[in-house]
Amino acid sequence: MSKETTYEVLSLKGDEWQTDTIYSDRDEAIEAARNLHGDPHIDGAKVISEVYDDKTGGSKETTIFNTTTKIKTKQGQPESKADISPRRRGRPPIDKGKNTGRKDLLVAVKAAFWLLLILIGGLGALYGFEGLNNFLNKF
Repeated sequence: MSKETTYEVLSLKGDEWQTDTIYSDRDEAIEAARNLHGDPHIDGAKVISEVYDDKTGGSKETTIFNTTTKIKTKQGQPESKADISPRRRGRPPIDKGKNTGRKDLLVAVKAAFWLLLILIGGLGALYGFEGLNNFLNKF
């Protein structure tokens, strides 16, 4: 008789934990949970190790990875890069300065310009096809 270990990857959506996948390899399960944690639609991820004993017919569950618990740092130590959630890692800090209104206006002007170009191109294509149709109907 032997013991069988499986690793269950769970994702937190809202207030509900859902089983995402089950692995037989610990490292693969933890990597999958880390990838899930980077998804903006998922609030958390964890890996539960379940050891099933054939002899007794029972099993023991242990949480081996959990993104919903905070890692305690010693006082006075700065946060390491590993402590920063994947959603924040790699993004520049949000600028809450004076230029945000100006940036928004620039984005709006660019969007209006592109929409105008698309409209002109569409009308040009319609009239171009009409002219081509008239030309071909003469033959």
